[in-house]
Amino acid sequence: MDTTFIGLDVGKASLDVFISGRNKTETVSNTPSGLATLARRLSSLPNPHVILEATGGYERLAHELLTQAGIAVSIVNPAQVRQMARGMGRKAKTDAIDAAVLAEFGRIRCSDPTPLPCEEQRRLEELLTYRRQLIDERVRLNNQIPHFRDPMVKASAAERFDAILADIVRIEKAMQEIVQQTPHLQALYALITSVPGIGPISAFTLIAQLPELGKLTRKQIAALVGVAPFNRDSGKFKGHRSIRGGRPQVRTVLYMAALVAMTHNKSFKEFRDSLVSRGKPKKLAIIACVRKLVTVLNAIIRDTKPWQAKSA
Repeated sequence: MDTTFIGLDVGKASLDVFISGRNKTETVSNTPSGLATLARRLSSLPNPHVILEATGGYERLAHELLTQAGIAVSIVNPAQVRQMARGMGRKAKTDAIDAAVLAEFGRIRCSDPTPLPCEEQRRLEELLTYRRQLIDERVRLNNQIPHFRDPMVKASAAERFDAILADIVRIEKAMQEIVQQTPHLQALYALITSVPGIGPISAFTLIAQLPELGKLTRKQIAALVGVAPFNRDSGKFKGHRSIRGGRPQVRTVLYMAALVAMTHNKSFKEFRDSLVSRGKPKKLAIIACVRKLVTVLNAIIRDTKPWQAKSA
């Protein structure tokens, strides 16, 4: 059956909708009632598939309500969409153009539908986001405090710093409780943390922000995280392969976990050393270890078997 791709450009208050095969864009409100109306209209189309970008949270309502209405919804990487738009020569940027580009992106790339996270995963993601914001504030304040001279400012800053630390502790405790009280997340957490180098925050991040873990091939999961190398060859020019795109927050925690694994995990240490001994740059060896780590985790979740040295 032919698929009708629908590009949805998401804003805080409204959604611009472009349906493949039609030369106009319409706007609906980004509210439950507006999305209910849109879902009814899209349901009459042959095999509708909505494509929208990750926009920091404004896309969540559309993803949830349209999926519940039985419509396939894919949340795609904005950077990949922009690259395709530039390749198509579309330099102008408006909401209507963005919606049309998204529909075309879906037609060309045909992304798989993005599964809805469970309520516990949504809570984890929100707590993780807030924790990152608090850590950024803590670092900024810690850098500023030595330069304060006014006693009241110094006292206020120190008080705020202590409050941030206390909030971070409470958030981490809340995330641990969510996982412990949710059987399927508890099982997932146990599998992920069975890998030496993976700590609680890394596990929470993978559970909340990489739900595809264990459901894709090793190449697909590496590309999704953004650690799959891409060739840069043209004619006689042979460029270095490099990584790009993906999910930066997930990649960051896996990068830190890989650094720990290369110190305390014999398999990863030997893998890194073998690459360096063959003349590979140290940075490349680290990225290769990150890619190895995510593919190992993918296999562990897929097979529901905890880490063993031979898993690597």
